[in-house]
Amino acid sequence: MEDHERLAADVVRLGGTARYADLMRAGHSRLRIQAAVRSGAVQLVRRGLAGVADGAPEIRTALKVNGLITCISAAKELRLWTIKDAECLHLWSDHGGLPKSVATHRSALVGDRLPGAYVPVVDAVLHALRCRPPLEALVLAESAVRRGAVSQAELVRHLPGPRNGARRAVVHRIGKDADSPLEVIARELFRAAGLRVETQVEIRGLGRVDLLIEGRLIVELDGMDFHWTRDAFRKDRRRNNEGVLSGLPTLRYVYEDVVFRPQAVLAQVVSVLRRGA
Repeated sequence: MEDHERLAADVVRLGGTARYADLMRAGHSRLRIQAAVRSGAVQLVRRGLAGVADGAPEIRTALKVNGLITCISAAKELRLWTIKDAECLHLWSDHGGLPKSVATHRSALVGDRLPGAYVPVVDAVLHALRCRPPLEALVLAESAVRRGAVSQAELVRHLPGPRNGARRAVVHRIGKDADSPLEVIARELFRAAGLRVETQVEIRGLGRVDLLIEGRLIVELDGMDFHWTRDAFRKDRRRNNEGVLSGLPTLRYVYEDVVFRPQAVLAQVVSVLRRGA
């Protein structure tokens, strides 16, 4: 592969638009970058910024204004959970002059800045804690803590003082074993009602279940990406039957139930628990 092709491949790897500084860290000289621009292998987006024709628009928008993508706009790239897509592009910047169409985050970055167009994971989480509703922020933060990208103690340390009390409270609600955003949402729904909830519980004869409520009711959750197969259907029916035989009835819910009909879900759970009281 020729030098120009390698440089273009690195631009693509960085999302289709890249700072000269990031390309130089990857081993390309400024002269090589300028030669690649003259040859047409990459485009000059603006001074100090190279790109390819089909670069990701949000990355180009961020880098053209010397910003970085953050908060829920960075979730997919940083492998963080979200409840819903961003309604607009969230950008971090240490200067003014960002477009009015973006949500702006200005607090100083605390993580080590990496090549590319995204803030460090710790900063994306902190921005979400300051920006998003508590449940959305919790889902995103819990995914980061769960995979070891940041710790609860680190988040608390960067949220000092009385003004950050509500944000620290969200951090303290982070669990360690939820397997999906849906489990976090359901867990919080039941706990807010005063119910004792355990997630990802191993039950003899049944295996691992999503939620165990008050130690006597199983709740299983099927997310948006769940697809029925004949084998899965048979397995779930057997698990439900085994649960009933062992004194642990099961309620099953899909994403739409928990997200759009939470009070109906809660009412059913409470009804079953009262019957078995």
